[in-house]
Amino acid sequence: MRVDEGEMMAVRSLVTLAALGAATAASPQTAAQKDALIAAMNDSDCTLTTAEANVVMPKLGISRPAAIALSRQMMAEGIAAFASDEETLVLLPPACTK
Repeated sequence: MRVDEGEMMAVRSLVTLAALGAATAASPQTAAQKDALIAAMNDSDCTLTTAEANVVMPKLGISRPAAIALSRQMMAEGIAAFASDEETLVLLPPACTK
């Protein structure tokens, strides 16, 4: 699969933001979005590529900035990490139930 420069920059932004910040307190909306994202990732074998995120996130009502914040929070909580391709977000146990 070929990744365009915009997608790669978005992934790099996610990685950079994850490395720079700690999780912030979640609002009820953010908690609902996180739950929806976790459910969607479980439906997709606990992974989400940048290309998939570009389709899934809008369907979940999650903006790009909110997606970045959610992935950062999930990584800080130890329930998500990036795969070695730096393009795939992987949901980890116990959040991954597959």
